[in-house]
Amino acid sequence: MDAILLCMKKRGIRFFSKIKLSNTEIIRFHRKENFLGLLRNRLGEYDNILIMAHGSKDGILTPTCSRGQLKYDLYITEKESHHFINNFVFAVSCSTANEFGRSCVTQGALAYLGYEIEIGKLFNSYLDSQDYTGLPKNVSNSIDIIVKKIFIEQLSKAYERFIKEPISVKVLMELLSLSIEKEISLVYNMTVEELHNKYKVKIAKKHLKIFFPTMITKTLSFLNEMHDRFVCIGEINYISSTFIEYEKANGKASQEIKGELENNEFFKAIESKEYKDYLRSVV
Repeated sequence: MDAILLCMKKRGIRFFSKIKLSNTEIIRFHRKENFLGLLRNRLGEYDNILIMAHGSKDGILTPTCSRGQLKYDLYITEKESHHFINNFVFAVSCSTANEFGRSCVTQGALAYLGYEIEIGKLFNSYLDSQDYTGLPKNVSNSIDIIVKKIFIEQLSKAYERFIKEPISVKVLMELLSLSIEKEISLVYNMTVEELHNKYKVKIAKKHLKIFFPTMITKTLSFLNEMHDRFVCIGEINYISSTFIEYEKANGKASQEIKGELENNEFFKAIESKEYKDYLRSVV
């Protein structure tokens, strides 16, 4: 198994479900009951966990609607953080790399990757719409569609590479941050025809000229703020054991893989002796 994915089908984050991890063995869940149930049965295993959900400093959230108002309730809390023992957890969620992430590592997770700040503004430009006088709704929607597609596409590529190659969490962070920034920067110089062909959005030329430069600049500014608060708690040099099976499938002999593992700079820097011994054992 390459990874276990919790991707909640909830308001505001449904686009996360479009993540594409082709040719990988990913088990997907949309609700915590089955997700945590599997983790309970795999306590002691070294799994990769990917969570795409709403979040706060205290844990994973689920939205609820009460009297027409959208609210959020705690869904996975610090009391359940022991389910992640021995795992690498990557949470694409607001603020969970605070108390919740630290609790997961304290309770035995090898590493927790996530954000210390609210990231929703990256995907919802209307939150800053007051800064743009006369901003048409379709322009705001187009920006959001473009950013969401770029984020999901680059996340898919970076995470799949992390699964299949012996690269560390630190490298995963750098790959993801740089690729998203690069792709969004390219939007600056795209024509309305190019934007439509690539992202399926329709924008008037006058709106492209008036609003896009400022909005893209603001998006990149917030993205830099996100990257500064994109952190790993625990083993930042963690590499996934799953790459070993891909190496074997590509015809490499165990002895060759073992030699590459022992010489891998990230493997050498891993602090957990138990995990290093586990990696050696699966070669």
